[in-house]
Formats: sequence, structure tokens, C-alpha cells
Amino acid sequence: MQRDDQSTPAPRPGADDELADCKGMLRGRLLAPELLRALVAVVECNGYTPAARYLHRTQAAISQQIARLEDCIGFDLFEQPKRQLQLTEQGKVLLDYARRLLALNNEAMEKLRPGVVSGKVRMGATNFYATRVLPSLLAEFSEIYPAIHIDLQVGVADEMQRKLGPAFDLTINAFRGGEGNGVLLRKDPVVWAVSRKAAPHLKHPVPLALLPQGSLLRRWAEETLTASGKRWVVLQESSSVEVLRASVLAGLAVGVFQEATISEAAELRSLGPDDGFPALPSSEMWLERADRELPRAAKCLYEFLLEQLPRWE
Repeated sequence: MQRDDQSTPAPRPGADDELADCKGMLRGRLLAPELLRALVAVVECNGYTPAARYLHRTQAAISQQIARLEDCIGFDLFEQPKRQLQLTEQGKVLLDYARRLLALNNEAMEKLRPGVVSGKVRMGATNFYATRVLPSLLAEFSEIYPAIHIDLQVGVADEMQRKLGPAFDLTINAFRGGEGNGVLLRKDPVVWAVSRKAAPHLKHPVPLALLPQGSLLRRWAEETLTASGKRWVVLQESSSVEVLRASVLAGLAVGVFQEATISEAAELRSLGPDDGFPALPSSEMWLERADRELPRAAKCLYEFLLEQLPRWE
């Protein structure tokens, strides 16, 4: 029988500190997939900015992930100055392992899924996502699920919202701030844009190049100009953002775009209150699934996109 006055031995000095050090060492030896994916993207896309677009993150978020990865391994991944993107010896070694670990992760997930998933997924997306974000992601998805067919359609806001459920399993759609449903992917300012070599915004009425009726950006443009007392006319209508942007670049009309769509077009400039054009609302992009039981193929794509297109931070 234990004596009443027998006390539990006191922990030896420094035991908690040693345990914390061990836990820290363990955390440092686990390479998070999202950090490895950021490294591979920066190298393969040849820059932080294109890597951010590819992974659908901000440039600051990619920079933070690289910094966290460097902190985890205890070495710099890139030579100074880092903007030249010359990998250090440790960076070259880790890049090779990163590619293999990510490939192994995809292989493991596929092996663990019982049976071959097949079927058709019907999806609607805005022009920006359908042409710039989704192609590379869907190519990766098809390597994991070669038997799944994806029917991707470009749509305008009202049409996609109406078709979600009856026609679409998933959508990536634009909404006014605070009005979307599902998973918020990003927030984008909406801007007026004109060619730097022309001045269609000085014409009366103002010639516009716009998406079809039902587009959120078109509705905002028409309502905003009308409220400001400006006369306007739709000179060109197209469901293709690239067609509209070409018309604006040619100086034919004023366009309305999400800022990300024209951020790389040095030949375009934004219009603001100083030009007589009131500010437009900001848009939000949301990933939404139909409010019904999804086919297994659609569930697989939805989960994949949730992983690849993180929630807006």
C-alpha cells in the first residue's frame, strides 16, 4: 500500500522545454503539401506573380508559403537576390523531392479510392476562371480521374445561377459583395477600362463593349452610368472577354472588367471619378454546388477544387 506522505516525483528541471523542443523538431520535419506545391509553382511558372495566378492565391500568400518552407527546412531556397529565382543547392534537392512527394500523394489518393470513378460533371464558370484558372487544374484532375468527363461552359451570372441544379452540378460565379453562396474564392475590384491610345470615354453617348444581358458587370455598368446622368450605347456585345478586351484595346469602346482580367494589359488604363466615371462595386467569386445529391464524379471534382482553390483569406 502506498504511504499517504509519498508524493509524486517532481519533473526534472527542463523536461517541459525538452518536450517542446522535440515537438518543434517533429513539426519541422513534416513538409506540408501546400508549401511544396507553392515551391513547384514558383519554379515552373517562373515567378511569384504567375505562381499566385496559377494557384489562385495572392502574391503575398505565395511569398509567405515559401518563407514558411524555408523556415521549416532551415535553408534558403533561392539565391540572393531572390527575384532572379536561382535555386540554392538545397532548393534544387527539395524541388526534386517536392515533385515526387506531390505525385506520390496523388497516386496514394487514387489507390485508396475503391473502384474507378467515371461519369460526367456539368460545370459553369465565368470567363476568367474558364480560360485562365481551370484549364491547368482540370488537366491535373483528369490525370487522377481519367474516366470523368467535364462539360465546362462559360456563362453569365444570372444564367449560371438559374442553371445551378437543373443543368449545372457546380458553378464558379460572380456576385456583389456579401451576396454569394458556397465557398468564397476571391474578391476582385471591377474597373472601367480604355485604350491608352484612344479616348472613347469622351464621346456622347459613351460607346460600351459589354457581356450579354444577365452579366453582373453589364448590369453594374448600365446602372452606374444611368445614375450618373451619362448617356451610353452598347457598341459591341460578346460572351467572350477576350473579344471585348480586343475591342477596347483597339479604342472602339469603354469596357468593364474585373481588375485581374486586365492587370497585365499595359496598353489599357482604368477610368475613375477624375475621368467622370463613378466607381463600380467589387465582385466576389464563389464556388457553389447544386442543392441536391451530386453524382460521385461531381463530388470528386468539388473536393479537388476545394483543395486547389483555397478559401479567400
